[in-house]
Amino acid sequence: MLSFYPGPSKVYPQTLGFIQEAYEQGIVSINHRSARFESLLKETLENLHQKWAIPADYTIYFISSATEAWEIVAQSLIEKQSLHLYNGAFGKKWAHYVEQIIPNASSLEFGLNESLSEFSSQISDELKTDVDTLCLVQSETSNGTGQVIHRKELGFSSNCLIAVDATSSMGGIELPWLEADVWLASCQKCMGIPAGLGVLICSPKALERAEKLNRKDHYNSIILMEQNRKLFQTHYTPNVLGIYLLNRLSQTLPSIQEIHQQTLEKMAIWEDFWKNQSSFEFDFLVDKQALRLPTVLALKGNTSEVNRIFQLAEQHQIDLGKGYGTWKNNTFRIANFPSHTLEDIHALIQILPA
Repeated sequence: MLSFYPGPSKVYPQTLGFIQEAYEQGIVSINHRSARFESLLKETLENLHQKWAIPADYTIYFISSATEAWEIVAQSLIEKQSLHLYNGAFGKKWAHYVEQIIPNASSLEFGLNESLSEFSSQISDELKTDVDTLCLVQSETSNGTGQVIHRKELGFSSNCLIAVDATSSMGGIELPWLEADVWLASCQKCMGIPAGLGVLICSPKALERAEKLNRKDHYNSIILMEQNRKLFQTHYTPNVLGIYLLNRLSQTLPSIQEIHQQTLEKMAIWEDFWKNQSSFEFDFLVDKQALRLPTVLALKGNTSEVNRIFQLAEQHQIDLGKGYGTWKNNTFRIANFPSHTLEDIHALIQILPA
């Protein structure tokens, strides 16, 4: 099937060849404490820094998933009180998860057509002063909202760490790395490889916080992760195949600037199509174009129309994303990841009646 599911989704076609290559070269069997793995990890980190334009002093760690990164942030970086601002299911889940670890964790919900900066201006100065870690979702997969992150516009203390979930955008659009201290994502979306690998990126400020708190009493301590990274190792047996696939793709794919432009161009095709489509009565779930995530489209309609488009897609071996959470029954989602080609987009468009 052609998958437009918003994760796990379509992998890059060349990934199959890289998997075979990894098997033939024995990559899938190498010891993660060996010189060969250290060389692979070093090269992968260097390639990602270059291709994604990540600042040289930001550090990259490989973990299992973005959900695991939520726990790492809570255990290693939140000092006393975190605040979670969310407008969808995954931001809410992150807040709920951290509340089980940090007693003073708090959360506030804002609207689909409200920007983070607009909402943040309504938060009391007292709360902003008390919070030491602000947790945000840049790409909310459940409803297709995408946020612009501006540290100064958020108005929190200069000592406050900003952690951002960019699961459905990292690798697909340019991200403002310097506007936050922690970036996290899973690989089965814009990175175009099979699920089972996560990426955690930390600023020097985040590492300073980890060193200050010095929490080594849990498995995924950033202190232990950093000690191993300096040796070009990981603190646990990693997904070596996933790391290898990211490495090989980073060698062959264009820069993030070029991928970003391609993503926007494909999004424009989708927006134009749904604006002029007359056989289905669908609207974008997010009214404000500036707040739509260019990598995940969420469209709303009545339940019968949603069911009809799923049936039509299934007949043509195309997998669409179902609605999520509050919007489960009256929305569907379409991934617009870098692995999706113009041919893929037209394959879906062509099966829909004019």
